[in-house]
Amino acid sequence: MALSKKIVIAVPLIATISIVVFFSRISQDIQIESPLEKEEKLVPKLDFHLPNGQRVSLHDFQGRSVLMNFWATWCEPCLEEMPSLKALEKNYRSHGLTVLAINIEETPESDLRDKLTGLELPSNLIFNVKRSQISHYKLEGIPYTIFINREGRPVKNFEGPRDWASPEMFKLIDQLLAR
Repeated sequence: MALSKKIVIAVPLIATISIVVFFSRISQDIQIESPLEKEEKLVPKLDFHLPNGQRVSLHDFQGRSVLMNFWATWCEPCLEEMPSLKALEKNYRSHGLTVLAINIEETPESDLRDKLTGLELPSNLIFNVKRSQISHYKLEGIPYTIFINREGRPVKNFEGPRDWASPEMFKLIDQLLAR
C-alpha cells in the first residue's frame, strides 16, 4: 500500500513539473516587442514646429538619432523626468542625438508653458501636434519614449518614466548610437 501512495503522489508531481518546465521554455523564446520595434519601418509621419518657429517633419532628422518623448503637463512622472532629459540632451547633442519632447495635450502652448515655469526642460519642446498624427504611435500611456536611429527607424521603446541621466541609461544610449 505504501508503494501505491508514493505513485499517486509522484505521478501528478512529475506531470506538474514537466508542464511548468515546458511552458517556461516556450515563454523564454517569446519576446514581446512593440509593433514599431518589431517591424523597424520608418517612423510614421509627424509634422511640428520647433521652438524657434521652424516647421519640420520627423523625417527631416534622418542622419541624426532622435529620442522622441511623449508627455503632458498633467502627468507628474513626465515632468519629473524632464531635467534628466535635458541632461541627456546636453551630453549627447554633439554625438548626433536630438531630443524631442512632444506634448500630447490639445491646449494652447501659452497655457501649457505657464505650468512649466521653473522646470529644467529639453530645448525642443513640441506643442500643438495634431492628435491624428500622434495616434499612429499607439501610445498606451505616458511618458512614452521612442529611440529612432539615423535611418529613421524605431529601435527601442521606453514605457514609463526613466532617469535619462543615469550611468545605465548613458550606457544604453551609447549602445543605441553605435548601431
